[in-house]
Formats: sequence, structure tokens, C-alpha cells
Amino acid sequence: MRSGSRRSRTFDISHIFHANDNMPPERTHLACLRCRKKKRRCNGHQPCRNCSNAVQECIYDEPPKRGPSSKHLEVERSSVQETPIRPNTEKSTELNSGDIMAKRLGLRTDPSLTGARWCSWNFRLRKEPYSMRETRSLNRILSCEHMRQLTDTYFSEIQPVYKFLDRDMVDSAITDLESDEVSDRSRDSVLLGVAALACLFSEQEASLEEEIIQNARARLEYSTTLESPTVNDVVAWLLRVIFLRFTSSPNAAWIASCTLMHMIETVNLHSDPHSGLLNASSDGWYTPRLKRQIYCTARIFHTWISYEYGKPRVMPLDTSHDTPLEGWTVVDQVIWRLSDALDPNLHVESVELEDMLRQVVEIQPLHPAVQLKRCNIALCIYRRLRVTGRTISKEAIDQILRIVDDGIHHATEMAKRKLPWWHILNVPFQTICVLLAIDTKESLQRVGNSFQTLRLIAREYGTEAIDRTWDSACTLLALQSQRKREDLEMLTRIEGDLIAGEPPGVDLNLSQEFHEDLLNPGVLWDLDQILSTNICGL
Repeated sequence: MRSGSRRSRTFDISHIFHANDNMPPERTHLACLRCRKKKRRCNGHQPCRNCSNAVQECIYDEPPKRGPSSKHLEVERSSVQETPIRPNTEKSTELNSGDIMAKRLGLRTDPSLTGARWCSWNFRLRKEPYSMRETRSLNRILSCEHMRQLTDTYFSEIQPVYKFLDRDMVDSAITDLESDEVSDRSRDSVLLGVAALACLFSEQEASLEEEIIQNARARLEYSTTLESPTVNDVVAWLLRVIFLRFTSSPNAAWIASCTLMHMIETVNLHSDPHSGLLNASSDGWYTPRLKRQIYCTARIFHTWISYEYGKPRVMPLDTSHDTPLEGWTVVDQVIWRLSDALDPNLHVESVELEDMLRQVVEIQPLHPAVQLKRCNIALCIYRRLRVTGRTISKEAIDQILRIVDDGIHHATEMAKRKLPWWHILNVPFQTICVLLAIDTKESLQRVGNSFQTLRLIAREYGTEAIDRTWDSACTLLALQSQRKREDLEMLTRIEGDLIAGEPPGVDLNLSQEFHEDLLNPGVLWDLDQILSTNICGL
């Protein structure tokens, strides 16, 4: 082409970038709920193209059967992994946490309650030291007779609730302690963990208790540097996690429980005890049944710390353990199954949750601490029911109320004995949150009894954690009362406006008589009948 005939051309390339937007969507046999509602063609991806463009949540009745096309694979894969599709706005890990209930009731709106989060985690009866003491061997800290006394306390208070130690094995370790001149680190770690928990249920000198706790902690920190830890090290970590759940912050307990699960995977304790994968150096102490109980107890303990704290779990891969049977009661097995079923990463329908609630009602634990654990599971199920957004049946509400009645009773009785179990504080506070959230006459009638239990706990224990819990509970009550007063004022104002400004043709005297009858407690009004009569008259 000659130069004189050339014409300057301006190329519009915008259509190239937006070409895909003008193409018709791919066909699919499965459309998301939003596309079905708006009668749009859905490409069946997750999220689909329409929802992605509109920056909206993409939800299916059932998962799409075919994956995204190859040209969108990398982008959509990252978006699905980073932002799981859920029918709620909270992080999935927080679904079981009681902190959500307190937030929903308005606790986060009170700026004066600094640090109110996790106020009812435990009593905080012990303070974590800021520095480590020089460690000593166990036989220089405790005499064998004193160690036996603490062991008696442990097996009478802790063992009935968490069964993973054998009494004969511990007694044998104490005998070896008496005869051995050289200290066995892993054995001492277990005995120190037993002694530390026993100190919570018995009166010991403060200096002795602190030395026991510090030596146990130092040995555990050393165990994480070992190339080949033993089952003893796992048991010592489990005892430490239980101790922290009694005494320390939720973050400290959660991190320790994560370390415990990593130690379990290192020792292969999650594998079949008969597989031969366990460290042989500790097999002489632990039978296959006991190893299974250690793993199951550690896993369920880590699970509930993660649930209540709203953090993810650490689960070993290729675990070969199913529901524990040997050595566990029916109640223990039901609690195990319910704990797994309440995994926040699982979408559970309201019908399934109400069925879980019926299972909780049916179990009747003997130990009062397990009764409080049962109540805590029921409260967790109620929180999950609220998150589903479905109407909760009256039967389920009645079951919740019966269980919280039992929980408050046991918390009161245990508080009178001044036991250190954390649920003594946690259950009454979470019960108040649930009763206020249910917001019926039957639930609100129980609020006063729950506050009486909290008052008793405050008088018996008198720690800063209880003061914060009491302040938080009172704030929630005040917020709910204020809302109801505002609602009453609004209705009263509307009622006054209607009485003052009657429309033409209405008998004012009749309206005044009707108003007086409304205020007469002797006159019974059936609101359902009034509404149905008006509907039929339309």
C-alpha cells in the first residue's frame, strides 16, 4: 500500500478484554440459589460467574458435580480455598464459641469492658510466673510419701473425668523414684504433671506448688527438642494442657494443646497400637488400650479448647482410631461422637442438630464435672442452631431449658465445695447468654437463678476473672432490659397516638372502654384468635 493512501487508524481494544463478559454463560444442570432466584443462567462453578461479578455469596443446595473450566482454574481454586462458602458471616472456627453469643447480645458495644472477651474461661486461680527457676530432680522436690498423697488426690478428682492413666503404673513409677539415684526425665515429667493437677484440689505450700509447676514446664519444653520423644512425653503434655485449662489463658491452653497433637503425631500415637509404629522405649509402660485412651483423651480435649476459643484444630493425618470403646463409658462415647459431629467445618442442618440435642438429653453422667460438660455441649448445639437461621422447635427449646436447670444446679453444688473445675464459672455465664437469647417467659424466669449462682461463685472464689464475668453478665442484662424498655415505650407511644386520634365514625367511648379492658388483668385476650378473625374478615 502506498504511503499517500495510508489513513491513521485508532484501534479500540477494549472489546478484547471484555469479550468473555459478552459471551453467553456455560450451560449447567445445577444452578446456585441466587441465580435460580433471579432466573439467570448459572455456569455451575463455585462461586459461579454471576455471583463473582456481583461479589455475592454463592450457595448451592448440593455441591456442584463438575469443577471449573481450565481457564478459570487457578483463580477460582484460590478463591474457594481462601474464602469457604458458608451461609453465615462468622469464621467457621468461631461457630462453636460462646463469645459469638455474647457479641450478638451486645457485649462488644460496651467500651468500659476492656478484656471482657473470654471472661468466663476459668477462675484464673494461679498466675503464670514470668521467669523460670533452676530445675531440680523430683526426689529432691517431693518425698515419695508426699507424691503418693498427691497421686491419691489426682485419681479421686481427675481420673473419673479423664481416664488415661493406670494407677498401678503410677505407683510403680513412684517406687522406682524411691530406689533410683539417677532421675528419669520422662517419668518425672508424668509424675510432676500428676502432682501439679493434684495441687489444685488440695492445700499445698505456695512455694512447693510453684516449684512443681516450674519443673514440669521446664521438662516439657526440653521434650520438644528431642529427636525421639516417648509416650511419657505425650502424657506429660496432656497433663500440662489440662492444668492450663484450669489455670491459664485460652491462648496458652490452645497453643499447648496444638503442641500436644504434634507430639502425638511424632510418636505415632494416633496410629493403630498394634502396628508397631510406636516408640519401643516406652511400650513397657503402656498397654495398647491405654495408648488408645491417651490419644482419644488428648484429641477430645484439644477439640473442645479449639471450639471454645474459636481456633482451628490440629488433626494428625491417617489416624486409625474410631470411636473409643474399651475403657470408655457409654456417656464418654456419646460425647466423643457429638464432639466430632460439631466440627465447625461441617455444615450441619438444624434437624441433625436437634437430634444431637436429644442425645445429650438422654445421657446421664454420674460425675458432676461431666454433667457440666454435658450442659456445655447443649449450649454449643443451641449456638449452632441459631447460626443456621432456621426456627428452633419448641421441643428443642424445652430440652435446652431442662439441661441448663441441671447445669446450674450442679454448678451451685460444686461452687459450695470450691472446686476448681472451669465449667463451674463458664456454664452459668453461657447459660445467661442463652437464656437472654431465647427471650421467652420461660427462659427469662431462669435468669435470676443463674445470677444467684454467679453471685455465690463470686463470694466463694473472689478472683479477678469472676469480677469480669459478673460485670459482663450484668452488662448483658442491662442491654437486654434497655432494649425491652425502648420497645415498650414505642408500643405505648403508638397506643397513645391511636387513643388520642380516632378516625371518623369510630365510637370514642367504645375505644376508651376497649383500652380500659386491655389494662384490666382480669380480661383474657387470645391474640391468635383476634388475628385469625381479622384475616378471615379480609
